[in-house]
Amino acid sequence: MRHPALLPVLFTLSAIGCDGKEAPTDTSTAATVTYYGDMEPVIVEKCGSCHAPGGVGPGDWTDPETAKTNAFVMNVYVQAGKMPYPAADPTCRDYEGSHRLHLTDAEKALFQAWVDADAPLGDEAERTPGLSVPDLSLDDTDITLTPFESHEVSVGEDRNEYWCVVLDNPLTETRYVTGVDVDIDNRQAVHHLLLAIDYGGDAGIEYGTDGKQRSFACPDPIVESDWMLLHAWAPGMEAVEFPEGVGLKVEPGQQLVLQYHYYDDDPATPTGSDQSGYRLRTTDSVEVEAQMSAVGPTRFNITAGEPAYSAADKLRNEWGDITVYGVFPHMHLLGKSMRSWIGKSGEEDVCLIGGGYDFGAQMTYMFKEPAIWPQGSNLNVECTWDNSAESPYQYNDPPQNVTFGEGSDEEMCFALFYYAFAG
Repeated sequence: MRHPALLPVLFTLSAIGCDGKEAPTDTSTAATVTYYGDMEPVIVEKCGSCHAPGGVGPGDWTDPETAKTNAFVMNVYVQAGKMPYPAADPTCRDYEGSHRLHLTDAEKALFQAWVDADAPLGDEAERTPGLSVPDLSLDDTDITLTPFESHEVSVGEDRNEYWCVVLDNPLTETRYVTGVDVDIDNRQAVHHLLLAIDYGGDAGIEYGTDGKQRSFACPDPIVESDWMLLHAWAPGMEAVEFPEGVGLKVEPGQQLVLQYHYYDDDPATPTGSDQSGYRLRTTDSVEVEAQMSAVGPTRFNITAGEPAYSAADKLRNEWGDITVYGVFPHMHLLGKSMRSWIGKSGEEDVCLIGGGYDFGAQMTYMFKEPAIWPQGSNLNVECTWDNSAESPYQYNDPPQNVTFGEGSDEEMCFALFYYAFAG
């Protein structure tokens, strides 16, 4: 769920102005900016994917009356840069859907002007025809991967649970995954999902099982050494589509494993059950076989009270030129921003990812133009965390030092890349 700590504030303020006074209800004042004439196209495109029926955000901002009632609060978050949620900066490297995740200065000014005019609805005759909330799901999937049974979530004293399930592999011939979508069953509990191939066919053996169990606890290591990741999901993730002719290879008989990380900040309260699963779009052939890997630091100690603590890591390419198609930046609750770039001494850096990060709005950014990671150059990743008392997701009172770990109350810094060897 996005911004859980902010939802009570959002609804508490929905009937008051940003100065704490009653929101004006008189819309008789002449205004040039109206909901129907100006705001609806912006709200539907930039807010509708979250704040609409079935979305993960609170309220239905595509409903005119709801938008009017909450206009003042919407504008507070817009002007503060908190809506839309912080996302990668497309001026670093543009990616699919970037236009939905950022407001232009002109659009921000529209919000302000609308609120200044007491948020009038205007004349319905001004409505832009054909507006619809962006459909971000895949509607042409051909493979569904669902756990054989529902799991009753049971977190420990550390508020985390790690559970793995061996999925039935329905393939009778080699297929290539060209699109990935996820059906989340229990959004309040699921922190992340990892879909992987276990090349040894013995999932669980590194977690202490005999390698023959269909489901098992899997708290440590993060993944087994013979797993190859196909996809990672975290809150806010949209469907992933690969460029034409690119896909992930999956063969009949390969063992497919789905890892669940559950988190509950109140272990004394039942979390419920979960049976989240995957939907895949596949084809019988591609020109390029993609893979997934991760780069990032694992040794850091985020100082208590520090509003901008950073740590970095890099990986030198010793194997040949590599094409990078997209990246999934992953941090935990204190994450503030991530940078990733390709660099080599004496050459200009190639920017991959830059800009803000929000735990409740994590994305896999598929580049409009893939990047080349030349042999001999480094792929760099740098994360910045906000461990101050004012951090919106701060869970320690007072703040404590935080180190690397899988738990939501620990931290990570991984850039998970989709790539292929060039040529």
